[in-house]
Amino acid sequence: MKLCITNKDINDMLYVKNYNYNKGDVRRYGIYPDTYFSKKEWSHVLALADKGLALTFEKGTYLGNFIFKGVDSINIKFNDVKLAGEFQIIEDSEKPTNNLNFLGNLSVLDKIFIRKSSDIKFQNLLVASDTINNLHKKKNRGLSIYAGSRNIKIDTLIIKDTGGSSDVFYQHSAAAFQVHGYNSNPINIEINYLKIRNAARSAMYLTGYNHHIKKIEIENFGYGSNKNMFGLEDAKPNAQLQFTGAWFNKCNDCTIDTLIIGSNINKEIYSARFDLGTYSKPCIINNIEFLDYAKKLQILDDMLTNVLVKNVLGND
Repeated sequence: MKLCITNKDINDMLYVKNYNYNKGDVRRYGIYPDTYFSKKEWSHVLALADKGLALTFEKGTYLGNFIFKGVDSINIKFNDVKLAGEFQIIEDSEKPTNNLNFLGNLSVLDKIFIRKSSDIKFQNLLVASDTINNLHKKKNRGLSIYAGSRNIKIDTLIIKDTGGSSDVFYQHSAAAFQVHGYNSNPINIEINYLKIRNAARSAMYLTGYNHHIKKIEIENFGYGSNKNMFGLEDAKPNAQLQFTGAWFNKCNDCTIDTLIIGSNINKEIYSARFDLGTYSKPCIINNIEFLDYAKKLQILDDMLTNVLVKNVLGND
């Protein structure tokens, strides 16, 4: 993944607040690590990025939200950046959001939400909990890829310690990693490595078309509360109340090379759930392995499932 060359002809003088920093360094426009930034300051930075200026965020914790709405051809480098708030990529009523390229290491302490956006690339992405630095002083709410999203590529995605108490703050977080959207399911998600650790509710809920994930590791899930929680689209009513490690539903023409599910929780939860899908467009899991207590957990499968498991590892 390469950061596109900055357009040197872009005039940024209207937004400069500190001339000590080079063009494209967000500190030049008033956004600094460990300092709250305003919506106005963010809008200025976003306007420059939308014009084609490649941006750089230097190391530190940024106190605010990154909301990409109605922008195109954005190029940003994150040098070990933490975001205390939420990271959104959403459509605008007059303009879609497309072609976003995020290079480097980014940690998000609240949630990531993507809707009706396309052609998005991340390098190293971490969703983690830090109740001291999180803007709401709560655990993270995971990553949700919602309706109308397509062509999303992530090299490494790690989600850990996702919250899931009865607090309404978590009402939209039925799974730490959820990909859904009724009648407009996400298309073409590619991930090299996905790790989900300590998900209070379900770890993963995957729907959609033509997804390719090389390796998924799930470690501990399902110890939270199922109260004050909204459902997941395309799922049967109240199905979200039964916590699951890896849940595949209406997942067509998808391939998972290796899926590892581990649990140390002795509770009535499910290691995996294989719901219905189009039989002629299978969701193929080349290798699956269950570790620790997950070996004893049940697997739910629909009679009309299209999930095909080719090989079970460590089945001795």
